[in-house]
Amino acid sequence: MSKAKPNVTLTTPMLKAMANPLRRQIFDALGAMGTGRAADLGELLGVAPNKISFHLRELAKAEMIEEAPELARDKRDRVWRPAATTYTTGQPAERTEDKSPSAINAYLGQVIHDEQRRLEATLAHAQQWYAQGNAAIDLAQLSTSNLMLTEDERQELQRRFDAIVPAFREDQKAGKIPTSQPISQRKLWHYSGLLSADELLNGSHPGDQSA
Repeated sequence: MSKAKPNVTLTTPMLKAMANPLRRQIFDALGAMGTGRAADLGELLGVAPNKISFHLRELAKAEMIEEAPELARDKRDRVWRPAATTYTTGQPAERTEDKSPSAINAYLGQVIHDEQRRLEATLAHAQQWYAQGNAAIDLAQLSTSNLMLTEDERQELQRRFDAIVPAFREDQKAGKIPTSQPISQRKLWHYSGLLSADELLNGSHPGDQSA
């Protein structure tokens, strides 16, 4: 059984593979599930398994995911998992193979678009939820905090944030988190954390000032 790499910087082929919106959905869903087959992902996302299979192969070519043969029921059974525990866009110095920033800029634009859609849907849901007197199912939560930090403190806070979800997953697998609902009732949830300096809003950062 191969072990997922701890942290991988997204390469240009990876960024191009993730340019497809459905492919990003598939990758996100597989990351939440840990492992899965095309049929499992198709049922979760409401997409035909043969279509899912095509995109899984493309993600595998880009080394975003890999097969888990030890989980296969037979030689025809294909089980997939993410090839790394986390992926990052990395620092500019790490992207030496990029001749131009087009791939990374396109990917970041797509991520921002996805997050805008999620935020808009969250706000619309919140308005409906409060209008119905909390009678509707709560499908989103939004929390914000403000802190005064040095750069060292900011890095430590980010490190702790990055460790929360992997640790939670391990507790899930070990059955350490009590739940009164059956596993079959799990939904796919998306978590996004943004840690940003307030100076980005007022344009005081030197990199944000136009000539």
